[in-house]
Amino acid sequence: MKPAFSVIFFTVMSGAGLGLMVWLLVATMMSAHIRMPNVTFINGVIIAAAFIVVGLCSSTLHLANRKNVIYSLTQFRTSWLSREGVFALALFPIAGLYLWLRSAAAPTVVVHGLALVLIALAIIILFCTGMIYGCLKTIPRWNSWLTPTKYVLFGLMSGALLFVAILSTRSAEIGPLGRPWVAIVLLAAGLLVYLGYLLKHPRKQHTINDALGLKQGQVRLLDVGHTHGTFLTNEFGFQLAREKARLLRWLSIALGFVLPLVLLFFSNTPPFAPVVACLIGLFVERWLFFAEAEHVVRLYHGQQHV
Repeated sequence: MKPAFSVIFFTVMSGAGLGLMVWLLVATMMSAHIRMPNVTFINGVIIAAAFIVVGLCSSTLHLANRKNVIYSLTQFRTSWLSREGVFALALFPIAGLYLWLRSAAAPTVVVHGLALVLIALAIIILFCTGMIYGCLKTIPRWNSWLTPTKYVLFGLMSGALLFVAILSTRSAEIGPLGRPWVAIVLLAAGLLVYLGYLLKHPRKQHTINDALGLKQGQVRLLDVGHTHGTFLTNEFGFQLAREKARLLRWLSIALGFVLPLVLLFFSNTPPFAPVVACLIGLFVERWLFFAEAEHVVRLYHGQQHV
């Protein structure tokens, strides 16, 4: 499919912001192990909010009609996109209530309970984003449990790297449970899931017979009915050279996972270097996610296997 940069930017940035929010909340609930200055927490909240808001705003840039944003929120029962939007909008007032209760020194059980609600909401939003693509049977490459798994795991992974970088800049005292090993484990898990996604093949190769619902015989397309590109061929027929795709896969693996893993082992590494490397790698990975997707509508335009 034709990659839309606004969607790529949205999924990567909002995923990192939601992941950072999760780890900030976890840290506040583990104050016995992680002593985080209040100014560090506030800076983290600002960065997380910026990532989430900028990402959500960019997600509307590819829409021809901005009014569709409002309409999409009304389809909660049947649409993962609607669920994502509703949960994302619910996140902000609950987060505001949490910050107010925390500053007002409310009972710990109430503050921690609200923190758990926010953590659950962040993970649900990431899952809904992944399911927008994972539920599409018309794109076999996406129609897998690995798709929502990637979105959740990559969000928590990039958020963990941001969290470590923010703590490092303020020289926060981190206990054993808050050390970069959390980010390292998530990077290793993310690499394994990504490799599994790359090695996975669709269970069934679709043909024009499947598109037409014919069980017998072998249908052969004689003519596509047009001599130039159409909206469908432009949007769903993105061509990517095999050599270029292979190079980009290696680049996404190296920058998104391997390089941040290496950098985390060196104490003299600038704190945001692993974050920058990871985000660039995830941008490449997400671009490939869309560029390599093959919609079954292409069967009607000459491609016999999807």
